[in-house]
Amino acid sequence: MNTMGLLFLALTLILYLLCKKLFLRTQKIILSPIILVSLLSIAVLVIFDRPYAEYHMYNQYLVAMLGPVTVAFAIPMYNYRAVIQQHFKVLLLSSCIAMFVGVFSSWLFAIYFDFDTVLTNSLLARSISIPFALALTEQIGGSISLVPLFTVITGLVGMIVGDLVLLALRFNHYLANGAAWGNAAHAMGIACAQQRHPQEAVIASLSMIVSGIMMVLFGPFLIGLCL
Repeated sequence: MNTMGLLFLALTLILYLLCKKLFLRTQKIILSPIILVSLLSIAVLVIFDRPYAEYHMYNQYLVAMLGPVTVAFAIPMYNYRAVIQQHFKVLLLSSCIAMFVGVFSSWLFAIYFDFDTVLTNSLLARSISIPFALALTEQIGGSISLVPLFTVITGLVGMIVGDLVLLALRFNHYLANGAAWGNAAHAMGIACAQQRHPQEAVIASLSMIVSGIMMVLFGPFLIGLCL
């Protein structure tokens, strides 16, 4: 049993609880646990000069729990089934476009920087939320350790520039905005959409789920064409 590994696991859980309370009090996206816990954990590793493998030893089980969490996505799909039926074509079309753009842009990025196969496959899976990305990674041979990192970075970038992009494009319809948030920034996009309008958050959540399901089902075929 590795003592430092257990300490890092305990530290991660404690930081999450504290950062969650801070976020609920401030409602500032920049103070969300997914950002603060990551930054603080990195700072601890750097300050105490500890290897990432030691941190990952027990914290990997937290990542593994994201797989079963995917089942929970059935709840919003059931609760908002009327919305899905009403906007099914739009949700399906936006998810198809998002899947194609996400895979193709990642493939071009990997080709430009001459990434190896594992790194490329991990990058190709980053355009959906982490639970779905992990399931996809197992099919295409990516890295379980890298995919959450790439997915979080994708969400962070979408969260930071999302409002600016929507403002520049002058999208005012909750359906278009919600689909953009859900497909581009995943869970972080849903949080941003919730601050803008409840209906945007609903569409963002549904878009994220539909895109994740489609990517797991058809992503391996699309990625196979690129590779």
